[in-house]
Amino acid sequence: MTTPHDPHPRPLSHIYHSPPVLSVPFDPRPPEPVPEESSVDLKGYLNTLYDSRWLIGTITAIITVVAVLYALVAKPVYEANLMIHVEEESPTASKNILSEASSLFETKKAAIAEMELLRSRMVVSRAVDNLQLYIQVQPVYFPVAGSWFADQNGGALSRPGLFGHGGFVWGGEKAEVSVFEVPDSWLNREFIITARPGNRYHFSGGGQRIAFDATVGHRYRVRTPDGLVEIKVDRLYANPGARFRIKRSSRLGTIQAIQNAMVITEQGKQSGVIEVKLQGEHAERIHALLSEIGREYMRQNLARKTEEAEKSLAFLNQQLPILKRQLEQSEDRYNQFRNAHGTVDLREEARMSLTQAAAARTRRMELMQKKTELLARFTEDHPVVAAINRQRKEVDEEIDAIDSRIRKLPVMEQDEARLTRDIKVKTDLYTALSNTAQQLRLISVGRVSNVRLVDAPMAPERPIKPNRPLIVALAVITGLFLGTLIAFTRKAMRGGIDDPAKVERLLRAKVVYASIPHSVNEDKLMRKVRNDGVLPLLAQILPEDPAVESLRSFRAALQFSMPHFRNNIVMFAGPTRRVGKSFVTVNFAAVMAASGKRVLLIDADFRSGRLHRYFAISRDHGLSKAINGSAAVEDVIHHHVIDNLDLIPTGSMPPNRSDFLLHANFGALLDKVSANYDLVLIDTSPLLLAADALVVGARAGAVFLLARARVTTDAEITESVKRMNHAGLSPQGVLFNNITYGIGRSHTQFQAGPIGQLKYAE
Repeated sequence: MTTPHDPHPRPLSHIYHSPPVLSVPFDPRPPEPVPEESSVDLKGYLNTLYDSRWLIGTITAIITVVAVLYALVAKPVYEANLMIHVEEESPTASKNILSEASSLFETKKAAIAEMELLRSRMVVSRAVDNLQLYIQVQPVYFPVAGSWFADQNGGALSRPGLFGHGGFVWGGEKAEVSVFEVPDSWLNREFIITARPGNRYHFSGGGQRIAFDATVGHRYRVRTPDGLVEIKVDRLYANPGARFRIKRSSRLGTIQAIQNAMVITEQGKQSGVIEVKLQGEHAERIHALLSEIGREYMRQNLARKTEEAEKSLAFLNQQLPILKRQLEQSEDRYNQFRNAHGTVDLREEARMSLTQAAAARTRRMELMQKKTELLARFTEDHPVVAAINRQRKEVDEEIDAIDSRIRKLPVMEQDEARLTRDIKVKTDLYTALSNTAQQLRLISVGRVSNVRLVDAPMAPERPIKPNRPLIVALAVITGLFLGTLIAFTRKAMRGGIDDPAKVERLLRAKVVYASIPHSVNEDKLMRKVRNDGVLPLLAQILPEDPAVESLRSFRAALQFSMPHFRNNIVMFAGPTRRVGKSFVTVNFAAVMAASGKRVLLIDADFRSGRLHRYFAISRDHGLSKAINGSAAVEDVIHHHVIDNLDLIPTGSMPPNRSDFLLHANFGALLDKVSANYDLVLIDTSPLLLAADALVVGARAGAVFLLARARVTTDAEITESVKRMNHAGLSPQGVLFNNITYGIGRSHTQFQAGPIGQLKYAE
């Protein structure tokens, strides 16, 4: 150990730029990489998990319990689906090479269009109106777990309320409302229906001053300043006192909510098969809704396909009677024309008239020729010539009549042609429209949609959510993950050393004299201690505890080295609080006393000394009185607190504690007691919180630094050694406290060697 009067002091530059100075051989060379440790410290990770097993287990258990409770009380979610096949319509026009080639790169757009039509308000609104989904009625359950208890009741009616109050229902109560209209300003407000005896109910709530009694099955209209309230309760299956919430939602909001809830996807790439999924808390309700949507979509799809034919047929049905009447009128005019002129066939009559005219002219020529021959022999007054003149006159009259009739024929023929044309045009038009109407009737009856319902919706039998086994499994995984994350985060934030070998690598020397394991027995004993009660002395209560055994190993090493110390005064110092310094000091004192050595234990921790509590004595008569001279040394020593062990408690706390220990009386006290005891153990304040330990350490023959696993950091150890070096002190070694022997850790034992040497053995 280096004292403040070292004849060979080191320069300050060496103190600040060199590693800490210890009382054991120190290797100035850079530390060599440890071959058994890779860049990924898998062993360290596993030890961290092992050390935090209770933390991880607790977090996992909490999350799992919460998940189990959620799985039990969560409302079930059901899913219904339908499947539609959209067939591509092939064009009837003739195909050419270009059209066939372009079809290879054509994407099917019919399925995409039908998917949007399925989600359209035109389809969804009809389903909403038919099922009146904007009216929501549900029983008032007890918060959180009320619906779960109701499901377990098997649909039977319950006694409403909790201890007769609240109107909560616990069974299969139901209410059916077919009419519920409220002013627009009252939409989405919750009203209350309370069952009354005699098939009656009470309506109230909504934050409005409206309340009235009504009878089930009757329609009621109540005028309010905001508008008319209309309600009709068709059925109320509940005992008197049961309460129901009723809410009138916006029609548009209900439609949009259903549109958002529908999941429409195409099965496969360009397959034309569309699947529609809908989830909800009520199996029957989502089944009815999806069935209604499917029926309405199919109806509108077929109506869209036959809409053109029906419109054309409706127009033709209006025009055909008119055309028929016009055709009949044309036929009547033609018949009247024929009857008025006595004609059957004008063309035949014209041909016959021309033939008659030609024959008459021929006869007239013959008569004129015969008369010429007769005049050669007779006169004009001859009876034969007179007869021929009469015949000629008759022929001339016949020719004039025929010519007159022939001259009238073009006008009649024009009139006949016009009437005939009118009849023909109207007959052709009437016939064509009649044929078209008949074809449209056949199309309307035999038209087949290119969309067919492959799978109709079916009422789901089991809910898809919550999946209780999956929820619990995910909760366990999440708990393990969060617990592990918190464990590593805590370790990273604490930065505590968990392996004594790391201390030796940090200080580059074999300095760990003992690894003191965590004592479960000490935890159990400490849990029974009340505030300001007597603390348990583990070495006396359970001398076979592993922590006590490790202190016995340290006792052997210390006894071997003590002849080489300057005196028999040993100080235990810790960097900070809560490293177990008092526990190690008092139990080691008990172990040394058990070996037959006369031991004096001095509590010099004027900050939080509590060694007196291990022996149920008062701290008032102690070290502070001996230093200030108000009491003799022999008077402050409490003899035989246990066999071979005496104690000097702290005494009353002085005002200037660090300066108080610099008093000459303290040095005289240590010199006196050192001569009377085999070992003097001193417990001091933390090194990094006060200078008390440096003052006491200057008078000690050996100083041991105490570190606690997972609490003390490498920076705290390094800084503690540096502070002692600056004060001219060199710690003899390190005691590593509260170690947990996890994966890859073993209980390290040490054997003392020559002065300043330690043999390290696993």
